[in-house]
Amino acid sequence: MNTSIKIICKKTPLKNGLFPIYLRITINRKSKFYSTPFTCNLCEWDDKQGEFKSKYRNSNQFNKALRKMKDDATDVVIQLEKEYKSYNLILFDKYYSRKNDENIRFIELCKKEMVNLENNSQINYARSMGNTITALQQFDKKIHNYSFENIDFQFLTNFENFLRKRGADDGGIAVYMRNIRTIYNKAINFKIVQPQYYPFRDYKISKFKKRKVRKALSEDEFKAILNFDIETLPAAKNARYAYIFSYYARGMNFTDLAELRWSDIYGKSFQYIRNKTDVLLKIKLPDSPIIKEILDFYRLYRPYNTDLIFPILKKNENEYTELELYNRKRDVRTYYNKQLKKILKLCKIDKNITFYTARHTFATAALRNDVNINIIKQSLGHKRLSTTENYLEDFHDNEVDQVILGMF
Repeated sequence: MNTSIKIICKKTPLKNGLFPIYLRITINRKSKFYSTPFTCNLCEWDDKQGEFKSKYRNSNQFNKALRKMKDDATDVVIQLEKEYKSYNLILFDKYYSRKNDENIRFIELCKKEMVNLENNSQINYARSMGNTITALQQFDKKIHNYSFENIDFQFLTNFENFLRKRGADDGGIAVYMRNIRTIYNKAINFKIVQPQYYPFRDYKISKFKKRKVRKALSEDEFKAILNFDIETLPAAKNARYAYIFSYYARGMNFTDLAELRWSDIYGKSFQYIRNKTDVLLKIKLPDSPIIKEILDFYRLYRPYNTDLIFPILKKNENEYTELELYNRKRDVRTYYNKQLKKILKLCKIDKNITFYTARHTFATAALRNDVNINIIKQSLGHKRLSTTENYLEDFHDNEVDQVILGMF
C-alpha cells in the first residue's frame, strides 16, 4: 500500500493569525487530516522535519507529543498490513480512533463528541452535550477521574436526583440521559468498555415519556392573534408578523424564516431548502390580507442592509460564524417568544406558547381539515411519517365523541 504519515502546518491561518498543526495520513493518494492542539507562526515551523523549530517555546515537549501521534499512526498501519491485504482511509480511521480512545475516560469522550458535533456544524447538539458536561461536573467534582465502569445504575439515579433538586423536569432529565447513553454506546463500539457494564438495561429513559402535551393553538386562539390590536403592544409587531407568516408558510421554521430573502419570492410563491433536513420546499402563500400586510410592511421597514425579509439577522448569514449565527437566531427567537406570551396574556389565553407552536398549529389545522397526513409530512419537510405524527395535537374528547357518533 502507498501510505504516507506526516505532521504538517496548514497554510490557512486561524482567526488569531496563527497556523494549525495537523497529522496527515495519505493512503493511495487520498488524505485525511487529524487536528492537534498546536498552532504557531510559519517562521516557527520546520516543514522538512515536520516539527517545531528549536527556538519555538516548549519545542521539545510539543515535538515529543507530535512524534507520539505519528508513532501511534504508524502502529495502526503496521497492524493493518498484518491483518489485511489492502486497506483504505476509512479502515485506518476506525483503527486509529479506537487506538486513541483505548484509555479515554467518560468525560473526555463527552468532550470529544462535543467537538465533533461543533466541527460538523451540529450546533444545537453540541450545546446540549456541553450542558450535559457542565451538569455532570457540578454533580461530581471528581467526574474527570471516572471510567465508564463508574457510570452505573446508581450513578445515573443519583444524577437524576441532583437534576430534580435543581428544578429539572422529566423532559430536561431525559435529554441529559440520552446524551450520556449516546456516549456510552460509542464507548462500547470503540471497545473502550465491555457491553456487560451497560447501565441503560436497568436504567430506563423511557420512564420519562409523558402523554403528549398539546403544542398547537386552537382555531379560535390563532384567530385571536390574527385580530390582536398590535397598537396596544407595538414592541410585539415583529414577533406577531413572523409567527403568522410561519403559520401560513406551512409551519416554516424560525431558522429558515430568518434566512428568507426578497429574491426568493415570486408573486405569492417561494422555495427554500430546509436547514434541518436539507429538503427542498416549494411554498405558495394564500391570497390573504394579512400576508399582503406583512410583506408590504417589510418592504418599507428595512432596519438592516440586507436582502432578508424579516429583521432577524443584522447581516447576511454567510457573514456570521456558525456559532454567531446560532446565537443571533436564538437571542431573537427568545425575545419573540417573550412578546408572544404577552400577546396571549392580553388575549386572555392561558397556554404556554413559543414561536415553534406556529408549526404545530399549522400541522394540526391541516389534520382538522382532513388533509392527508402524507401531504402534511411533505408540507412540513419531514423525512419520516413518525415525526409528523408527533406534531399532531390530540383531539379533544368532545371531538372524538362527534367522530364516533357519526359512525352510527
